[in-house]
Amino acid sequence: MAGILPDRDPTLFLIACLAPAPRAQEAWYIWRARQGPAEGMGGTQRSLRSLSALLACSLLEAGTSLDRHDAAWLRAALLHEQRRTGRYQEIAAAVLASLSAAGLPFMLARGAAVAEGVLPKPWLRHCHDLDLLVPESQLDRAAEVLVQMGLREEATADAGRAFLHRRLLPVRLHPSPLPSPFHGPSLEDLQVRARQATILGTCLLLPSADDLLLHACCHAACRGGRTSLRWVSDAHAIVVRSAEIDWSRLRNTAAVHGLTTQLAVTLGYLAHDIGTPVPSSVLDALAADASRADGLERELLIHAARFSEGGRFGTLWQAVGNRSRISLARWLLVPDGEYLKRLATSPSPSRAHMYLQHWQKRLAAVPPALARLA
Repeated sequence: MAGILPDRDPTLFLIACLAPAPRAQEAWYIWRARQGPAEGMGGTQRSLRSLSALLACSLLEAGTSLDRHDAAWLRAALLHEQRRTGRYQEIAAAVLASLSAAGLPFMLARGAAVAEGVLPKPWLRHCHDLDLLVPESQLDRAAEVLVQMGLREEATADAGRAFLHRRLLPVRLHPSPLPSPFHGPSLEDLQVRARQATILGTCLLLPSADDLLLHACCHAACRGGRTSLRWVSDAHAIVVRSAEIDWSRLRNTAAVHGLTTQLAVTLGYLAHDIGTPVPSSVLDALAADASRADGLERELLIHAARFSEGGRFGTLWQAVGNRSRISLARWLLVPDGEYLKRLATSPSPSRAHMYLQHWQKRLAAVPPALARLA
């Protein structure tokens, strides 16, 4: 899917990070020959920088033949991430302990859940924020606790609350695992399937392996998988390192919440391009389910792909074939009513009002689009 999955060069980099030694080394040599010096990681390579420690661990432990500059850069990246993780854990431990002491229910989510609950070495996962799932009814109480700790609340476009620690670590509270317009399992459903764990000195709930995998894959589709490639390493680690994944429940959860297509696309990429050991029976079942996806599910995928392309419809249009352009045209002009309802800001918008607003936005986007072409 254009706009969601990494293209060739980032995929080579990811293989170098995640694959067994011979394949990882081969991918590194190809990537290195195409990209030149890696230590800068600027421009289009910026999204790879957060994987530096993972790459270093993969290549150095495999005894990869590296030139002097690459070896020095990789060792420095590894040391930097180890030190940085210590500072991150210090802040996260204080936040978790304070929320727990206040008797607030919460779950560790996203990168922190993978780093602390899945990986044997937390510093292999670069974490730039702390994401927690908190029931909507408890958001105000949780916010009070964080403010009392000295965190500063900041504006956020999402449904939750956002805070900034004085050491510049963002802390985010989410009432649901996926952002609008995507509907994932409720927090209550996640809690029923969650497992208890002691993380950084606090006893708390971690999502089950299948829920964590669904979250990693579908959050990538929601936000655009090229924006950050950490979802690939997260999902790969969950599959490889989790003792048992309930694949049947994963498939059912995705179907119930209209996430089958997103899951099929992302797991397919992991299995076929990265080599993640996803059972072929699961891939076949998801592909069959995705072939029967309704209009809403297809339009949610278009929404995600457009997000990844920086909101530019023209870029997405150029990247797909004629068949996909029919779906794009339908989404642009007459999208599914349920899709518009999920985007609506008012609680009970009329169908006519939703379409009127949609067409007004489309008309307003025409002059800027023409200006870019001029």
